[in-house]
Amino acid sequence: MRNRSVIAWVSLATVSWTLGLAGCAANPKPVDEDRATGFAIYRSGQLDAKEISELCDLGVREILVMDGGARRKECRLRSEICPDLKVRYNHSQDAYTPVSRDFLAAFDAWVQDSKAKGRKISFRCRHGWHRAGRLSAYYRMRFNAWSPDAAIEEMLEMGRYMDSHPQLPLQVAAMADQLAQRPCSQSPEHCPRDSSADAEGLLGSGHDVVFAADLCSETDRSGEAP
Repeated sequence: MRNRSVIAWVSLATVSWTLGLAGCAANPKPVDEDRATGFAIYRSGQLDAKEISELCDLGVREILVMDGGARRKECRLRSEICPDLKVRYNHSQDAYTPVSRDFLAAFDAWVQDSKAKGRKISFRCRHGWHRAGRLSAYYRMRFNAWSPDAAIEEMLEMGRYMDSHPQLPLQVAAMADQLAQRPCSQSPEHCPRDSSADAEGLLGSGHDVVFAADLCSETDRSGEAP
């Protein structure tokens, strides 16, 4: 029943696109904010110079990059647009492959620390639809106490070409199981996976895994400076 429920949301994506509800999500869009503390979190697709400037004007100083393209964009442009912008994560995730448990643990720690300190943060993928939508759905369940169905509905409404990604609602349902500390109810290929934190540029292990301080200021694994 759960599988049929989450798969049913996929058909909504085509309707949403037809109605014009799902468009390009490159520019930063708010996910959540706390005006009392100053905390805010945004999602986007790949940013050009104007959009990075817009993100900077919003007060964002930390970003996760989930298409692995920070060296060509944020790291290259920040010196002239937003010198204080830090890239905390720069790894090419795959929308067809579930996120790792280590990534989710690092994301939780990052958000909790940002909330406590009233920071503005952001995350992006290439188009802002699939990988960003998946992480936004996780955020809704983890920090806004949304139900899986509500998180999936928003993910599909804000995305585009979602009918070509029927695995995403199943991945979100699997992450909901993890948050509820129950066995994954989905097929293994949809459940959060085990992975080496080092492979994603993460630091630490287990519950202590965290994002790097600023990957733009470090040398990558090939020895080439950003």
